[in-house]
Amino acid sequence: MKIDLSPLLVVLVRPRFPENIGAAARVVANMGLGGLRVVEPERAWEEPMNRLASTCGRRVLKSMEQYASLAEALADTVGAAATTARTGYKRGELLSPRRAAPELLSWAQGGRVALVFGPEDRGLTTSQLDRCQLSVCIPTDQASSLNLAQAVMVMAYEMRIAALERDTLPASSPAPASHGEMMGLHRHFLDGLVAIGTIKPDNPEHFYRPIKNVIERGRPSSREVRAMRGIARQMLWLAGQLPEKTKKED
Repeated sequence: MKIDLSPLLVVLVRPRFPENIGAAARVVANMGLGGLRVVEPERAWEEPMNRLASTCGRRVLKSMEQYASLAEALADTVGAAATTARTGYKRGELLSPRRAAPELLSWAQGGRVALVFGPEDRGLTTSQLDRCQLSVCIPTDQASSLNLAQAVMVMAYEMRIAALERDTLPASSPAPASHGEMMGLHRHFLDGLVAIGTIKPDNPEHFYRPIKNVIERGRPSSREVRAMRGIARQMLWLAGQLPEKTKKED
């Protein structure tokens, strides 16, 4: 059965070892994903990357894109899933790869979707997880730390299995808003909630996180994001932080 996983991208944030970059490229090629992006790699050395990539993975390495920040790497995506081994309130709800895969595939019908992996020694930060709409934890035993390339393979395999089993969404379903639109909404909405006193200005991102999670689960379209930003503008205007003229023009 022919399946198309080209909208799915693997994003490695600050990978430490070039061998893992090469092995991840091989996974991208093996599973038919759409490409590999790296953010601030410590050692993007060509020889060890090529050695671990094998022949098929070397083609992925040739088209690999490098970025200075995670925000830039996700700018043209409609969604992103962050992988993490750490739990806790700040990490929000963590899905298994198997539970996450069908949802990620549904997002991919509207554009590019990123599978995001952190550095080998410490993983993604909470702020980096907040840039993603969904968090995934690969279930393990007491030895919870996986090799980076192994984690990429687990996620890619589950995506491929889910693609083989899925029922496609109706064509009439609206495309979800882009990653940039969602980040703009969250910043705007957070500013509005702080302005009217719903959220305290001390560590506002922490108190906004439950609201962010609710919005993310809804997968709003671009039109719905614009409507919610209208609410944010109204809050800022009521708090005296937006001129009347600007409010009317918007």
